[in-house]
Amino acid sequence: MAEPIRRIVIVGGGTAGWSSAVFLDAALNRVHPHTCHITLIESSDIGTIGVGEATVPTIKNFFKFCDIDERDWMVRCNASFKIAIRFLNWSGLGRDDVFWHPFGQLTSVAGVQLSHYWLAHHLAGDPTSFAYACSPAPAVCDAGKSPKLFSHAGYEGALEYAYHLDAGLLATYLKHLGKSRGVRHVVDNVTHVSLDDQGYIARLHSSRHGEIEGDLFVDCSGFRGFLINQTLGEPFISYADSLFCDSAIAIPVPTDDAQFGINPFTSATALSAGWVWHTPLFGRSGNGYVYSSAFITKDQAEQEFRAYLPPQAATIEARHIRMRVGRTRNPWTKNCVAIGLAGGFIEPLESTGIWFIELGLYNLLFNFPDRDFLPGLANKYNGIMQKYYEQIRDFIVLHYCTTHREDSPFWKTNKNHPAIPDSVQANLELWKAMMPNHEQLDELGFFKGMSYSSILSGMGHLPQRSLPILRHFRNGEADLALASIRQQAETYIRNFPGHYQYLLGARSGIDASV
Repeated sequence: MAEPIRRIVIVGGGTAGWSSAVFLDAALNRVHPHTCHITLIESSDIGTIGVGEATVPTIKNFFKFCDIDERDWMVRCNASFKIAIRFLNWSGLGRDDVFWHPFGQLTSVAGVQLSHYWLAHHLAGDPTSFAYACSPAPAVCDAGKSPKLFSHAGYEGALEYAYHLDAGLLATYLKHLGKSRGVRHVVDNVTHVSLDDQGYIARLHSSRHGEIEGDLFVDCSGFRGFLINQTLGEPFISYADSLFCDSAIAIPVPTDDAQFGINPFTSATALSAGWVWHTPLFGRSGNGYVYSSAFITKDQAEQEFRAYLPPQAATIEARHIRMRVGRTRNPWTKNCVAIGLAGGFIEPLESTGIWFIELGLYNLLFNFPDRDFLPGLANKYNGIMQKYYEQIRDFIVLHYCTTHREDSPFWKTNKNHPAIPDSVQANLELWKAMMPNHEQLDELGFFKGMSYSSILSGMGHLPQRSLPILRHFRNGEADLALASIRQQAETYIRNFPGHYQYLLGARSGIDASV
């Protein structure tokens, strides 16, 4: 009988490393403590990226799985709620160039998603935008409201939500939690790696702690891919031909929340060679310019970014980051699994960085090996990761290639995209005839009808006619569903606390220090 995995060694800290440590400890040691010994080794000389400060709603399941109290971690990580993304200056369709991508799923009427009924109203002259018609979230965002009441339990709310968070504070929070639960923490430099006769990792050699042996190794070393790419030689597949942004600048800015409140949404504002994220936290905002170095220099990008930011950012040092956009061909190779940036990265436009950490860990759990490392498990894992990386890549490409902007070389190139993936091109042809439907959305992966319809409608990429089958339906039920969404928004705005007021109240009785 094959021996079970008894020793897991994680290389690298940060959000990926400590999320992996806490998750794997919860999965493997909750019922039978100390069944699997988990060691995390990180260097004090190598910093973490830590700019991903927005998430998607699945992160709530991750925290619940790890038995983490929502209020506690939010306060200690200066977190806020996120119920939508607001896009500014993306479409090039006119002066009011704003559209929303709300969280949540579309209502269906007679088996047809509400987006198709909205399109029929839109083509008949109804000026209500897709997001405001099909979700209460944009109106709630405009009103600056929380997605939940004080009486709601942890991870529950009236609206679907995710978070903005300080990634550095989250990594520190998870580190303390992991260590308190028995994860061994080694602060040291890995000098070299020994492989066995079959090319599997046998042990790490560190500067001060000597040899560290393991059965399963988790590479959380970031863009370096120290184990998966450098040691095992697994190649990295770049997406640079379809996604042009390869650099970022990050500048945090203090905020006066008591005076101005805290927006419950992320903003993505297009600039000349990319876009700026704005993630409001408690006490500061996260801001970053994601751009393509092929269209603007590092210094020009920082100058344009600072001109966009408020005056109080003038003296704050900028952090420049080079991004490796794409995926490791096989993030599970031999007895090594790459989680986070070592496994792959799609630019942060839809906040999927931490989600890919979640996906990699759940995927590993569902295909967890023993020490025989049967290849079928790794093959299944790698196939799933490839599918999702390509699907998310396609969704991000959609944000760019549907633009009408031609006011800079970057946007002109995106409008006349030279290398749209065939999968995106095929869908664009279909979406000229109909909006995304149920059957197709099962193939598109993580993002569903609300997401695709938000981007397509916001960019003005709509069919010229509604579904013919709607002529044969009684549409009164759909009209009631649209009216119900308006009523929900009015109810939430009337009864729910302001976002800042909720976060301030949540801090009562909790020491915000980690």
